[in-house]
Amino acid sequence: MRKTWFTPILCAVMLLMVSVIVQASAVNSYWHRMSGGFPNSVAVHEYVYEYRGPELEITARVPQLVGVASPTWQTEFNKDLRDRLDTFVDELKDMASEAWKIEEGHRPFLYEGIVDFEVKLNQGGILSVAVVNYMFTGGAHGMTYFDYINVDLTCGKHISFDDLFDSDEELARAAAIIDARIAEEPENFFIEGFTAEQFHEDQGFFLQDNQAVICFGLYELAPYSSGIQEFAISAP
Repeated sequence: MRKTWFTPILCAVMLLMVSVIVQASAVNSYWHRMSGGFPNSVAVHEYVYEYRGPELEITARVPQLVGVASPTWQTEFNKDLRDRLDTFVDELKDMASEAWKIEEGHRPFLYEGIVDFEVKLNQGGILSVAVVNYMFTGGAHGMTYFDYINVDLTCGKHISFDDLFDSDEELARAAAIIDARIAEEPENFFIEGFTAEQFHEDQGFFLQDNQAVICFGLYELAPYSSGIQEFAISAP
């Protein structure tokens, strides 16, 4: 067979690609892809829902993906988020209706529901979105909850906390950063310290640049006035 001049170059390029792949797999690939990956071709659109009634007002935006390689997975993902919104709306409508009946229509305030989202990361085949749910049902203030969606778009896998902090050493590193922050501002927290054992099984977090931001809800670590607690952990 006749040899061409580019055969050695092609072999060298293939060997280099294999080497890069092997090296990337030796470290946690999510950290690598977060900071060094190209922007995703997947776009994040919004599904908007509004409701206005005498006892309740709801304004909602939930993410909807366009351009995922698997149309079936994309359809299921988008439907799941709309279903979650439907559950939120139904529960709030039931609560407002019951309260209205008890007060015989003389309520001094409306119930309120707000759902919104922010795309934190959309590159390297990874998508990270924070979805906020706000509910006001009376009292001194409403309550805010966050859902954190972290997805590997290359395979449709939801990225868990354990996928990033996948060893005792990594868990201890993250816990030490949180503990140091608490030590700096002890008057702002309920607890005196933090250890790896205090992470939740479904620990909330979002991804941003080369960081994983670990999140705790209202009243978990600090009073309501301190808001959602966020701790940025850089790549190892």
